[in-house]
Amino acid sequence: MNRLLYIIMLLLTLQAVCQERQNLLGRIITGPNGVPDVFVINKTAGVEVKTDDKGYFTIQAKSGDGLIFYNSKIIVREFTLNQDSFKTSPLVISVNYGPQELDELVINKYGKINSEGLGIVPKGQKRYTVAERRLYTASAMTVGTVIGLDPILNAISGRTRMLKKAYEIEKLESSLTLMGGLYNEDEIMENYKIPEQYVRGFMFYAIENKEFAAAIKGRNKILANFLMTDLAEKYLKLIANDK
Repeated sequence: MNRLLYIIMLLLTLQAVCQERQNLLGRIITGPNGVPDVFVINKTAGVEVKTDDKGYFTIQAKSGDGLIFYNSKIIVREFTLNQDSFKTSPLVISVNYGPQELDELVINKYGKINSEGLGIVPKGQKRYTVAERRLYTASAMTVGTVIGLDPILNAISGRTRMLKKAYEIEKLESSLTLMGGLYNEDEIMENYKIPEQYVRGFMFYAIENKEFAAAIKGRNKILANFLMTDLAEKYLKLIANDK
């Protein structure tokens, strides 16, 4: 009986050790080149680091943790770790550069030339983003019409699922931009007591809350402030439990 109890305790101890977070060495690249100054956020643990000038990073993580890779020049990428993630060192994550915004664009003439002005689309028609248009095209199967070849191929290839993911990431980036317009990092640290090294992680944590995302989209800062207080308390408990 004592021997059986010993074996059970040993197995439980080994399981607990295996579930503890450990240092994960990784590198973020685009093509053959490392990408510097990318925020690597473990949204599960609330830990954040930044890549060095060659794209390398080290972060505390374990299998099942969700990582987010973000800076102003790349398209946000999310990645869920598994046991194989720790078998390769460094873990290489490939990202893509996003479109770069111009500091200023001045148009002196023809300011009213657009799709509505040219009569291409009806006036007041809803305009879709690139990701929304691609998702609509990929998934359109209207009842009562002949089904085209593209939707069938997309259902087989999983392209629709991929485009849904791209659309979700686009919404995430949009919400993050809106939040940055309402709150700066100093304000988050001072008013909500979020430590400096966790600010970016908290921002991603907050915008995943549907009510908060809707509040900042509507620029309702009173409601956003109310929700932020509760979210900050929960986030501080989360990072305290992972220390």
